[in-house]
Amino acid sequence: MSVDAVLRSEWTKIRSVRPVLWSLPLAAALLVGIGAGVTGSVGSEEADGPGFDPVQLGYYGILFAHVVVIAFAVLVVGNEYQHGAIRVSLAAVPRRGLLYAAKLTVGAVLALVAGAVASLATFLLSQRLLGEHGAAFGDAGTVRAIVVGALYFPLLAVMCMGFTAMLRSLMLSMGVLVPVLFLVSPVLAEIPGLQELAWYLPDRAGQYGLRLDPAAAPYGPLTGVLVMAVWAGAAAVGGWLTLRARDA
Repeated sequence: MSVDAVLRSEWTKIRSVRPVLWSLPLAAALLVGIGAGVTGSVGSEEADGPGFDPVQLGYYGILFAHVVVIAFAVLVVGNEYQHGAIRVSLAAVPRRGLLYAAKLTVGAVLALVAGAVASLATFLLSQRLLGEHGAAFGDAGTVRAIVVGALYFPLLAVMCMGFTAMLRSLMLSMGVLVPVLFLVSPVLAEIPGLQELAWYLPDRAGQYGLRLDPAAAPYGPLTGVLVMAVWAGAAAVGGWLTLRARDA
């Protein structure tokens, strides 16, 4: 099969499974909706308090949206292992590298589209709701936050797709990724002595660029994106090595 045919095949697989198809719109809706709900309830007292960051507050929904992105990524890869369809896919596309690259590419592109739309909408709506306490587009750090918000979904998706390919199990992948990124990471960030470790976890590193004030972390916002990209790249390579070395 040609590259174009394999890409279209992967898109058809995603489109034909309703939970996978609607997961990214749901993640985008959570990011925008929760951000709007939180910023819409902020009063002058909270806005004038120490450490108030209007942009970071607007992206509060990413803590919940990324769980849905994890589910999307795990389903894209894990569904085929769950139902044994990976054997059929490998029979149709014997070039495992092509099949794997197409799967990651389609998943990442869809996540990027959802992330870009959601990030821009989140910023514009949340800052409008904050009124005089919000940040204006073009203020220092705002464009960077929008770009980082757009990149967060695809980087997270690639990482989770790679881990799922390594674990070769839908349930195991969900059982590992969701607790670690939704529960363990935020807890570590609050424990003295372990906060430094939490800064280098993928979700924390990626979310750091959503702050206007970059003074809280031991590296710059762009470095945070790079840390997340390294996690995504390592997971993608690990998934490829597993797929290449093991039988379906």
